[in-house]
Amino acid sequence: MSLRSQISARYSAFDYSSTKHIINFGYGLPDPDTFRHLAAVDAMSEAGGVSLADILQYTDSQGLPELRQRLAARSGVASDQVMITSGASQALQLIADTLLDSGDVVLTEDPSYLGALRIFSIAGATVIQLGMDGEGVSLSELADALARYPKIKLYYTTPAFHNPSGQCISKARIDEVQRLLDLHGVPIVQDLVYSELPYEDGFQPALFGADTVISVRSFSKIAWPGLRVGWICAVPAMIARLALLKCDGGVSAVVSNIAVALLATDALAGHIAYLRKHYRQKRDHMQSLLQDCTFCEPTYALPQGGFSFWVKLAPDLDPAVFLEGLRQEHGVQLAPGLLYGPRSSQFVRLCFSYMPVAKLEEGIARIEAACKDSRKQHPVGRSIVAPVVSALEA
Repeated sequence: MSLRSQISARYSAFDYSSTKHIINFGYGLPDPDTFRHLAAVDAMSEAGGVSLADILQYTDSQGLPELRQRLAARSGVASDQVMITSGASQALQLIADTLLDSGDVVLTEDPSYLGALRIFSIAGATVIQLGMDGEGVSLSELADALARYPKIKLYYTTPAFHNPSGQCISKARIDEVQRLLDLHGVPIVQDLVYSELPYEDGFQPALFGADTVISVRSFSKIAWPGLRVGWICAVPAMIARLALLKCDGGVSAVVSNIAVALLATDALAGHIAYLRKHYRQKRDHMQSLLQDCTFCEPTYALPQGGFSFWVKLAPDLDPAVFLEGLRQEHGVQLAPGLLYGPRSSQFVRLCFSYMPVAKLEEGIARIEAACKDSRKQHPVGRSIVAPVVSALEA
C-alpha cells in the first residue's frame, strides 16, 4: 500500500448510512427536514443561461462558467478568482495537493476540523496544532511556531463558527494572526462553510481578507449536501494552479446548473434565513438539555453558529472507557476529542443539527445513564485500562 493509503487507514470511511441506525452525535450533518423548505429546481432548465448541450457535457476544470460568474458576484470577486469543486472536501484536497509536499508543516488550532486534519495528514504534512482562547488561536504559540518550524506551508482555520467549538474568532485576533502570517509569507486557508449561518440577527463574523487568503465555501450547509458543489475563492494565479491538479472532467454540469438556478432567485436567501432560525432553536434546545447534565462540565461556550457543542467531560470520566461503553451498551456514538487535537482528549463534540428534537433528548438521556453506569463500575481513584476507540470522521 502507498504511504497515503497507510495514513488513511487511521481514519474511518464516511458512513452516512450508519447514522440512521444509531444515535450519532459525531456527524455534523444538516437536518433532512430542512430540505423540503427549499424548492427543487429543474436540473435541465435553460433559464439560468446554460444551454442543454452544455448541461449534458463535460465542463471546465475551473467549473461551469455561468456558475462561476454568479458565485463571483455573490462573493464580491472576479470570475477568474473562483473555482468550482465537488464540495468543500475536494477544495481542501486540491489545496493540499497544490501547496504540500511530504514533511511540510500545516498550522491549525487544537481542536480543528477532523476532515481537514485527515486531508493534510494524507498529503504527508506534519500538522502542528496550537492552543486557543475565547478570541481564537494563541498568538504566543503562533509566533513561536512560525519561528521554530522552517517548512510551514499554510495555516488552516474556520474563523466563522469554528469547527468543532462553534466560536467566532474576534476581529482583533484575525488582524494580528494575519499580520504574523504575512510576515512569514504563510498563506491562510479559511473554511467558511458555516459562515452564512450566524444565530444572532445582524451579526457579521470577521473574516480574513488579503491576496494570501484562500477561502473555501460550499452549498452543503446552506442548501443540500447531496448537491456536492463547493467553491474556492483565491487570486487568479492560485485558481489556475489548482485547476491543473483537477484531473476529472469538471464538476457535473447538471448539478452545477441546479446551483445556477438556486442563485437566480431569492429562494436561497430566504432558505438561509429559515435555516438560521431553525438551527438556533435546536441549539437552544440542546443547551437546555445540557443544563442538568453531569457527564460534562458546565463551562462550555454557547455556539454562535455551526452545528455542534464542544464540551469537556467530567474529570472522573475516562474518555476512552466512557465512549466505548456508551457505544456498546447504550447505542450512542460520540467522536473522541483526541481525534480533533492532542490537547482535546477530555472533550467531545455534540452535534445537534441532524437529529430531530426527540432523538436529541433520548441521546442526552442515554449519555447521562451511561455516565451513572460508569461511575458505579469505575469509582474515582480506581485504575482502569482504556480500550481502543475507533475513529470517526465528522
